Amino acid sequence: MPGSYSSNIAMRYLRSKRKEAFISLISVISVLGVAISVMVLNTVLAVMTGFEAELRDKLLGANAHVLVRRLGGEISEWKHVQDVAAKTPGVTAAYPYTYNQAMLSVAGGARGVLIRGISSDTVDSQRLHKYMHSSGPEVLFEPAEIEIVRPDGEIDTIALGPLVIGRELQRKLGIGVDTPVTLFSPQLRSSPQGLVPRQRRFVVKGIYQSGLVEYESGLAYTSIDAAQSFFGLGDKVTGIEVLVDDIFRAREIGDKIIDQLGGEASVYYATDWTEPNKALWEAIQLEKRVYFIVLLLLVLLASFSIVSTLVMVVMEKGRDVAILKAMGATDRFVRRIFLVQGVVIGILGTLLGTLLGYLSCIGLREYGFEIDPTVFSLETVPVHLVPANFAVVFAAALIITAFAGVYPAHRAARINPADALRYE
Repeated sequence: MPGSYSSNIAMRYLRSKRKEAFISLISVISVLGVAISVMVLNTVLAVMTGFEAELRDKLLGANAHVLVRRLGGEISEWKHVQDVAAKTPGVTAAYPYTYNQAMLSVAGGARGVLIRGISSDTVDSQRLHKYMHSSGPEVLFEPAEIEIVRPDGEIDTIALGPLVIGRELQRKLGIGVDTPVTLFSPQLRSSPQGLVPRQRRFVVKGIYQSGLVEYESGLAYTSIDAAQSFFGLGDKVTGIEVLVDDIFRAREIGDKIIDQLGGEASVYYATDWTEPNKALWEAIQLEKRVYFIVLLLLVLLASFSIVSTLVMVVMEKGRDVAILKAMGATDRFVRRIFLVQGVVIGILGTLLGTLLGYLSCIGLREYGFEIDPTVFSLETVPVHLVPANFAVVFAAALIITAFAGVYPAHRAARINPADALRYE
């Protein structure tokens, strides 16, 4: 068969022979060049995907998948909204929450914070539990009693609202557990001195550490009852937090919830987890694409060694090609010989590089590569193996290396038998 015959000739040209040993060595180097490029590309993509997944997990650990809110203010009929959201297909949990701005003040200074009121729902409180080490979220739903010394020297026991703050805020203000703090609300109330902001004493009952400095320095937790009482919300809440079984369908599920609440004509709207951090996700995706393109240039660079190898083979085998053409071989037949050589080198290099890339990712994941946890909030480089990434790299490398044989094959097909055999 012409196809198999051209393949046999191509494979013979790639094997080591006495005077062609140098060409065979160059072929091995070409395979290794492609393999190393593919290995590096696979490893870097696995690390980039790992950082993306770790950041997503941390953000989703501090935020819900979908937020259902009311245009213009708080939700009074929140139990109805919660029931509708909980019954929507794809929803695993729905619970109320409050978000309000306040000023946290202690003897060491003051700082603006967001106070998030969480419910006693098990799912809601357990999301905070994994970030607390010395205590659990149950401290938010128990009376926070502390002892104070009156001016006359007597000791009184008083109950204050509980508060859980972030590690970064604790460091900046020097706050410890069981430390009383004062919260000031931007809402004003009347007093004999005129309009003054609402203020109330709370006590820090726990510290959480999520790994996200922005959250740790500006977000504090209390019970939803304490938040409603302090901010004068009555029975109202800021919104309903929703958890879904597939985070990549969060927007679709959010739209379904709004449709059941009256659609676009209703006073409700939903935001999924990507919207508050849209710029961050787009930056990560752009960086990932840029890394892929830049490192793909390594494969392109390695393909030039395939070109040089095949050009040397064409020069070395010029007399053989001339004899084949004199015996009736067509240009297409000759072209196929050298295209097969380029494809074989590309396949071998890509397969070897994929295997080495997989092994390097496994080794990096198992044995770790230490990084500064204060900068990345991680102790080792995260590695996530995604089959789709390996498949994309494999296909891209094969396409690039396959095109590497086009020029040498075209040059071989243009050999004139009379010129090549004239001095033989």
